[in-house]
Amino acid sequence: MNASSFRKLKVALLCSLVAVIGYTFAGTVADAAQTKRQQPPASGKETPQQQIDPNDPSSVIYLDSAGKPAGIGDPNKPASEASRRHGWHPQALSAAGLPKDRYGLVDWAKLVRQNIISPKHSLDPGEEEAPPLKMDVVIPAKGDFVDDVIYPHEMHTYWLKSDVCHPQIFVPARGANEMTMVGIVKGDWCGRCHGKVAFPLTDCTKCHSAPKNKASKK
Repeated sequence: MNASSFRKLKVALLCSLVAVIGYTFAGTVADAAQTKRQQPPASGKETPQQQIDPNDPSSVIYLDSAGKPAGIGDPNKPASEASRRHGWHPQALSAAGLPKDRYGLVDWAKLVRQNIISPKHSLDPGEEEAPPLKMDVVIPAKGDFVDDVIYPHEMHTYWLKSDVCHPQIFVPARGANEMTMVGIVKGDWCGRCHGKVAFPLTDCTKCHSAPKNKASKK
């Protein structure tokens, strides 16, 4: 094969390749357009999968964190993997329209204050419920660059009994707990819950909310 014939062969192969790519692209665009035409127009309403319907087994409240069906709470059926792991259901929480904080996390304290939820205080129906302790404690911050902490007993004792924290985690005496943020981040004191089952430590002002000039007057 001489040089001229070789060049003609390369040009023919290149043209064939361009034609194949063009037909493939055109077919993909046509399929996408057909699919788009078949989709119903957006109505601004939630789709059935986004709605919270306890009677619908396909509702998002019955999906695990991977979006797979996790069961409908039927005791005659085996527990799902999500239930065994006590996993979160982010799709259900997102679709429920629950109040969120500025980080997009569910604000459980606001849920309580707005009477959106009312959990049972005990699995034992005969156990007497102790009322929450309405007492705020000001915890001075060690540095001058951050406000002091207001610790609300009321919200904590709404969820937990006092003996959950006292005296194993916190000694119930003024100045008896040498708390540090390093220790809290590692899981001591407040870090026993926050960052695990309670809101994380990303929002400093959620706890450090007492300006030092006001806290010193208390």
